[in-house]
Amino acid sequence: MRKLFISFLCLVMFSCFKTDIVQYGSKNLDPATFASGQQLPTAQQSYTRFCNPGGLGRKGCKFLAKYDNTFWSDIENYYSDFSDVHFLNWVYFVSFFDINNDVSYCKGWRTGENILDGKKWDIKITKDEWDELWFEYDYYGTSNDIEYTITYKYEVIDSLLHFSNTEGQEFIFYPSDKDYSKNIVDTGEIIELEGCMFY
Repeated sequence: MRKLFISFLCLVMFSCFKTDIVQYGSKNLDPATFASGQQLPTAQQSYTRFCNPGGLGRKGCKFLAKYDNTFWSDIENYYSDFSDVHFLNWVYFVSFFDINNDVSYCKGWRTGENILDGKKWDIKITKDEWDELWFEYDYYGTSNDIEYTITYKYEVIDSLLHFSNTEGQEFIFYPSDKDYSKNIVDTGEIIELEGCMFY
């Protein structure tokens, strides 16, 4: 019995020793290049945030990381002022497009203080999760006091982008494969406001 106990104890001790793990720095970090010379962008690696939408890292994903550089379109376009939405995981996190035959508009919002034509508003993201993005929009106008606050909510359900706000507006946007290049958009004039993400 004593020999069995000593053998078990030795086995436990030897199994607890950590072996050195060697990683090689030979991973190809060059961007993929096509025959035409076009290169795929390479994202900088982040060791502080793990996001793997298809696997166990799903909970580490944020809405803006998951839907970075995606376009959405309100194909019915009955009520929304801006018929297309573009999300970016960058300074201007959302851009709005209104594509018309005569004049098309484009503007973008960033978190923090925004000022355009002497009017001020402040944006704070309150929820940035797997399929949900909420942010508060405090409008100051030309004064130093908040005139009103609106909470905007974007949620992806069954591959559709559902929008709602505390003003009672609700729209559904569909994934868009439109080309938002200034050279291709069929419009008489393009008015680019601050934060516009036309290419």
